[in-house]
Amino acid sequence: MVQAFYLVVLIASLGITGFFLLRARQIDTVFVFFEINVIMNSLGRYMIAGTQSLDVALIGNTFLYLGACYCPLALIIEITQMCEIKFPRWLKYSLLIFSTAVVCLSLSIGKYNFYYKSVRLEQGEGYSYLVKTYGPWHMTYLVLTGIYAALLIYYLIYALRRRSRMPVRTVSVIAILGVLVIFTYILERLLHAHISYLSAGYLIAMVLLVVIHNHTELYDMTANIATSVEKTHQQGYLIFDEKLRFIKGNNYIKELFPEILTDWKMDAPVPPSDSFLYRNVISWFQEVCNDEDALKESKIIQYKDSYYEVQVRQIARGTKRVEGFVVEFVDRTMENRYLNKIKNYNEDLQKEVARQTEHILHIQEMTVLGLATMVESRDNSTGGHIRRTSTVVGIFAKRLLEEGTKYNLSKDFLKMVEKAAPMHDLGKIVVDDRILRKQGRFTEEEFEEMKKHPVEGARIVGSILEDVESKEFVDIAVNMARYHHEKWDGQGYPTGKAGEDIPIEARIMALADVLDALVSERCYKEAYSYDEVFSIIEDSLGSHFDPELGKVFLECRSELETFYDEVKSEEHF
Repeated sequence: MVQAFYLVVLIASLGITGFFLLRARQIDTVFVFFEINVIMNSLGRYMIAGTQSLDVALIGNTFLYLGACYCPLALIIEITQMCEIKFPRWLKYSLLIFSTAVVCLSLSIGKYNFYYKSVRLEQGEGYSYLVKTYGPWHMTYLVLTGIYAALLIYYLIYALRRRSRMPVRTVSVIAILGVLVIFTYILERLLHAHISYLSAGYLIAMVLLVVIHNHTELYDMTANIATSVEKTHQQGYLIFDEKLRFIKGNNYIKELFPEILTDWKMDAPVPPSDSFLYRNVISWFQEVCNDEDALKESKIIQYKDSYYEVQVRQIARGTKRVEGFVVEFVDRTMENRYLNKIKNYNEDLQKEVARQTEHILHIQEMTVLGLATMVESRDNSTGGHIRRTSTVVGIFAKRLLEEGTKYNLSKDFLKMVEKAAPMHDLGKIVVDDRILRKQGRFTEEEFEEMKKHPVEGARIVGSILEDVESKEFVDIAVNMARYHHEKWDGQGYPTGKAGEDIPIEARIMALADVLDALVSERCYKEAYSYDEVFSIIEDSLGSHFDPELGKVFLECRSELETFYDEVKSEEHF
């Protein structure tokens, strides 16, 4: 029975791992590392229970130690990531080294007596087990286990204290997961059993983590929606899961309806109320969300002095499974006022043309942002780069506008520069994954291949925007993609342009691009401090960057530091 129990746990572990890998949109490497070590642990238990050879049992014991030493580390990292808790890098690597040292010590079992003084294989009721006499170095494993238990308890308590900032279900499941692992380990130690309850505990932990991953995918899939919608400052959205539990809303909608912050709970149904939002939107949404024909129709609501078009869209996996809903609010105040003044068919037709054009532009923007996000997802070194550089360009553009007519840059021009910023690296879509996803610095040949992306980016941007956007915007977007790696002294690429021959929009983009690269942590370098970053930029004025534009950029230091401090508090980059 014991051997069959371990076999069932092993097969179940393999099945859950395969299920997760085949189903997940994005692979969580830490979770996969955890799953692999659970499999190693289960395999080791099964080998020991089913053999009559001490040598085979010792090999199984090595697999067991691999799982036992690395599983808790992977579990703690996974919990901190899910709870958005910072796990110090020095502690992570220290524990990894310590765990590896214990695994290495375990390899001495059966050969030397400093970890196990002696070990022999005995038979139970249909299964085998090792009888050990521990040596002085076995204390390292107990210390490691104690550290893991203490960290797990600490982070579970910390996560529960932050409960208001996280989905209730996620916190609850994680708490159950942590208690389960700790309890099964304590039970196994107290009973001095030859059967490992911890194997089943880890298996249940795998199942719970898969459940959490499945639920939290809803949060990930809203990222592109948020990026596009936030830029318009005229759109709001609410995200609900398939059971109509509230998940997320953007700042625009929270400012419009403050009750979302005060009365609504994340991961819970919206409480019934007599509020305008509940009566006019939520009740309607609950009625139409499962009616495909009704979902095709939008609703116009009047709130205070404004009019909003409300549309419900499904979040679906493929073409069948609905996993949630987006309730989108678009400010249609100006359009509604215009409609009220329409007197004849011609005006009505003009309104329809304008609405259709706006819809096309919206689809175009979403397509371009989607392409940019897809390119960024292929590049291991630039996570979040598109969003951050776009914000940096916006901060810089605002300061340039305040500078007056020195550069003769209009408000419309700077808005177009900000809108075009997310497209500057689209050319990376043609770069081979072998190069784009490389961990570390490029070889000379690889760098030459990477240097092709500005020209390709300009070609792609021009093709996408042709016949849809204004010629001025197309020129700006193409220039930013083609020339953002040029340098003031002519030493850049791809054309070696110098000075004012480089379009000013590309000179603006170059400053934002380099700033983010310096501030961000990359696979081949640590993030630079703010003092180092701005010193490097200042030293590069007149060589890499436009000296006059660069001086204005340096004046933005306070706002830029504030922005990156906020980013660092929300995510790792």
